[in-house]
Amino acid sequence: MLSEGGRKLVVQSVRDEFTVTIAHRSLGRNVAYGELLYLDAPGPDPPAWKEPPNKPFRTWW
Repeated sequence: MLSEGGRKLVVQSVRDEFTVTIAHRSLGRNVAYGELLYLDAPGPDPPAWKEPPNKPFRTWW
């Protein structure tokens, strides 16, 4: 269990980390880690016989 101050510190640290940006090769622009999570999140699952399986995000830096 964290104290209120400790909880706020952890939340702020995670938020700060999600704002760090990297250069995305495919998009040709800087992208924050938070946006990378959104871009990699799969949409609704199509039927397995119609689409190939989702490729996981692999770091390249």
